[in-house]
Amino acid sequence: MNIKENFLNALNGKECEKTPVTAFPSVLTVELLQRANTSFDEACHDAEKMAEVASSLYEYTGIEGITIPLDLWFEAESFNHIVERQEGTLTPVVTEAPYSSPEDIKIPDDFICKGQFPTIEKAAKIIHDKYDDKNVPVIGEVTGAFTILTDLVDLGKVIKMLNSDYLEIDDALEEINNVLIDEIKFYEDIGVDCIVVNDPSSTARILKPELFDDLVKPYLVELSSTMNVPGVLHICGDTNSNLENMLSCGYEGLSISQEVDIAYAREVKEKIGSNSIICGNISIGELLLNSVDEVKMESVKCLDKNVDILGPSCNIAYETPLNNVKAMVEARNEYFR
Repeated sequence: MNIKENFLNALNGKECEKTPVTAFPSVLTVELLQRANTSFDEACHDAEKMAEVASSLYEYTGIEGITIPLDLWFEAESFNHIVERQEGTLTPVVTEAPYSSPEDIKIPDDFICKGQFPTIEKAAKIIHDKYDDKNVPVIGEVTGAFTILTDLVDLGKVIKMLNSDYLEIDDALEEINNVLIDEIKFYEDIGVDCIVVNDPSSTARILKPELFDDLVKPYLVELSSTMNVPGVLHICGDTNSNLENMLSCGYEGLSISQEVDIAYAREVKEKIGSNSIICGNISIGELLLNSVDEVKMESVKCLDKNVDILGPSCNIAYETPLNNVKAMVEARNEYFR
C-alpha cells in the first residue's frame, strides 16, 4: 500500500498499514524558505518556489502530504487586502481591518482569478508532474468563512456584534461561503486528494456551542457537502465544548489541538455516531522547543491513544526545527516496525 492509499484509507475509515503522518493545516517555516533560497513573498507568488517550499517538507521530513498554499491569509489577498509581515520575520503585522462592518464587504466577481490562486494552480501542476508517480497526497487548504470575516472586519467588533447584529454577520458569512464553494471546485479541478478547512476564529473561546451551531456550523456543513474529495476540519484551541458540533459537520477528518484529549474526542465521536476520524495533536509548543526524543515520546502517546492521523495540533511556529517535524514520522515508523 503506497502512502496515498494509506492516507486516503485512513480518511475514509478503512484499514491502514500504519497511521499516516501529515500536517493539517499547511506548514511553513524559516528553514523551509532557507532551503529553497527564497522569501515568504516569493514563495507565495512564484509557482516554482511555492511548489519547491511545499514539497521540500515531504522531501526532508517524510510528512505524507504536500499542502498548498503556504500563507494562512491568502484568501484575503483576493479581497485586495495584503497581510503585512514584520521586517525580518514571518510574523503578521497587526493593521487596520479593510472593512468597518460585515455589510461593507465587497466580494470580487473574479475572486478565484485574483491574489494567489493563479500561482496555486501553476504550483499544483508542478507538484503533480513531479510527485504523482510517487503517490504523494496533494492537499488544498481553504479558510473558513468566519475566519475570513474576522480577517476583513476587526475581530473585536465582530465579537461585539455576535450578540446584537447577528443577521448582518450571517449575511456576510453566506456571501463569503458562496465563493468558498467556488474555491473547493478550484481545488478539485487542480487535482487535490484532500481539502482541509482551517477555521481558527471559530474556536470555542469566541463561539460558544449554541452560537457555533446556529451561525457557523451550517456553512461548514455546506462546504463539506460540496466536496468530492475527503475533507478535514481544523479549528484551533480548546474546542472540547464544541466537539459534538464539529464532529457532526460531515468531514472525513477532524484535526484537534493539544487542548483536546484524543481519547475524549474518540469518546464523543462514538457517542454521536460520527464517521469523522481524529487527527493531531502534537503540541506546537513542544515541536518548537523540545528535543527530537521528546517529540517522539509525545508522538507515541498519541499513537497509543489510537489517533487516526498523527500530526501537529495547529499551524506550527515559523521557527520550528524541521528535525522535530521529522521526529513525528520517525516515531511512527518505529512504532509500527
